[in-house]
Amino acid sequence: LLYLGEGKIQDKNLPHRTKLTEMILTEFRTEYCKVKNDLKNTLGRISHTTDLWSDPNLDSFMALTAHFMARD
Repeated sequence: LLYLGEGKIQDKNLPHRTKLTEMILTEFRTEYCKVKNDLKNTLGRISHTTDLWSDPNLDSFMALTAHFMARD
């Protein structure tokens, strides 16, 4: 945001943390419903791939990828 605002962004231009949380959760729910609907309307099977790893600080990560053929 600071880069896009060329350093002219002030605190009053940024959403409050609770508003930002609400915005993120709303977007997550929207995208979740889209993915759920896409998976319901596949042409056949769904292939899943997972990967687990940790960084040097021992923070763990997991990635899940689904491959499928869509009707459109």
